[in-house]
Amino acid sequence: MAKPARIALLRLHWLFVFMAIGAVAIACTKRVHASDPPALLHGAWLAAQPGDTPAGVMREAESGRFHVFDTQRLETIPRGALGTWVLLQPRAPGLQGARVLSIPSPPFGSVTLYDRDGPLSTTSPTTLDPDLKAHGRIAFALPQAWSSTAPILLKFEHTDNLNTPVRFVLATRAEFRRVDTLWIVMASASLAVMLAMGLVALCFSSMLGDTTFAWYAAYVCSYAGLQAVQTGFVFQPLHLAFIQPIALSIGSALTAIAMISAVLFMVRFCDLRQHAPWLRRLLLALAGMMTMLATLQVFDLPITREIMHALFNPLLALCSGLMVLAGSVALLRGSRPALFFLFGWLPLLVLTALTSIQVSGGLAHVEWLNEASLAAGAIEALVLAIGLADRSLTMRRDHHIARELADKDPLTGVLNRRGWIDAAQKHMQDTQQTHAILFMDLDHFKTLNDELGHGAGDQALIAMAGNLATELRPQDLLGRFGGEEFVALLSGTDSNNALLVAQRLCRRLHRLEIPLDHRGNLLTVSIGLATRRPNDTLSSLVERADAAMYTAKSRGRNRVVDERQVETARRPVLRPSRAAPDMTDTDPPRRSEQSV
Repeated sequence: MAKPARIALLRLHWLFVFMAIGAVAIACTKRVHASDPPALLHGAWLAAQPGDTPAGVMREAESGRFHVFDTQRLETIPRGALGTWVLLQPRAPGLQGARVLSIPSPPFGSVTLYDRDGPLSTTSPTTLDPDLKAHGRIAFALPQAWSSTAPILLKFEHTDNLNTPVRFVLATRAEFRRVDTLWIVMASASLAVMLAMGLVALCFSSMLGDTTFAWYAAYVCSYAGLQAVQTGFVFQPLHLAFIQPIALSIGSALTAIAMISAVLFMVRFCDLRQHAPWLRRLLLALAGMMTMLATLQVFDLPITREIMHALFNPLLALCSGLMVLAGSVALLRGSRPALFFLFGWLPLLVLTALTSIQVSGGLAHVEWLNEASLAAGAIEALVLAIGLADRSLTMRRDHHIARELADKDPLTGVLNRRGWIDAAQKHMQDTQQTHAILFMDLDHFKTLNDELGHGAGDQALIAMAGNLATELRPQDLLGRFGGEEFVALLSGTDSNNALLVAQRLCRRLHRLEIPLDHRGNLLTVSIGLATRRPNDTLSSLVERADAAMYTAKSRGRNRVVDERQVETARRPVLRPSRAAPDMTDTDPPRRSEQSV
């Protein structure tokens, strides 16, 4: 299969994976809220006054002094200094059997259930009814003797924490358990995915020394912590009730850390230094301002709280929008990781914006935003993790290509001197195999360059390399040693077989009939052969092969000479320098050519 087709299939595969993950997440969030129709409730609230009693409040409700609201929608209930009364009246016919009143997306405060005689029970996100074990909500089990149409009186106690919108659901105990189980499964799975991706990224950051993974881990883990606080997961089932007094401060701090980490991750991940440098500088400046605000929050002074209240959310919105803009610009300018970033970031950004609108009193009919934010966080963590994996593979491939370019001769495509020496030394580590080296030098190559031009010389070198590669085995190591010299390392070959190979190569080049000059002479090659001996090094083996090749030159060229026929001094050919060989048109005249 062609490479473009494989890439297309791979992208299609990941598209289906993303679609499947999204479908599962949407199904889970809808499943949490899909239930048998709950009992319809009439709702009303009234600020608590000194001396209020449950019976008196009931009478006030009958007189019409309460403020009516729709229980099927999210409602922001004002909190007076003494709290707020909420009266819920089930419509006939009411539910029969054991019933549970639950408040999804619970407030950061206590809520008390009353009858006409006084309080029955008090609960909050940090307390747990051992019988109900509600998660992500607060709940009251109504007494069996409670009439199905009797009014339900609640009191929301005063709190300095954020006053979030709430809604009320009256359902059977069986239906409550089903919805609660689905919620805890979805929330646990989403948070587990985020934390797992964060821990894996930390490991990769440590192994690869790439801080991009570390910023990704910081972002994902802080966002997971933020969702755990906002949904009450830290209270139930984690039982971290001690953080309830500072839950709002922890949420703000985690939001700042998540945004700062997201900016620093995105700057490196999408390579904004190259694709959007001016947006990169602006984002880093905003991240610095977020850091200053987060530092000011530690002092918890009235003026710092005012500054946080005035600047935090606008800065958060501005930073989020600029990240989308920077990602889009980077994508248009060729940043592949920007596609992964936008795919994971945009849905979460939209959900965050919708949640902010809901906290401000809008979108009261949308009840699944909190669950969707959890699922979207998990999906984003997976998408960005896949993006990081893709980035790592791309970097590894680029490194491999750069290494190949550094080790390959750009003209002939075979290994250059440095690449061949590195590979040959690894082959020589196997002392159980025999090795032979062929040192080849084109005859009268300077004459070819002088009479026919360097272009003809380049074509001759290319033809030489191509034919050598065709004749040699895949496990043999071929390289251009410099100028018109080539060298081949034959593994598992004794001297007799190596001699046959060298003679075949010599005849093969001559049959190519490459012109040497305008007089009809043809290009030939002289080959020296050396076989590995005990205690041989690569340097000593190449030196003997080079000496044998020089003997072939002195005996008339176009021939093969075995080292055993050589009785001459040897010249060193492996110099300490690992620089790549010179191109043909800059090579100095070889000694073999000077002897012509």
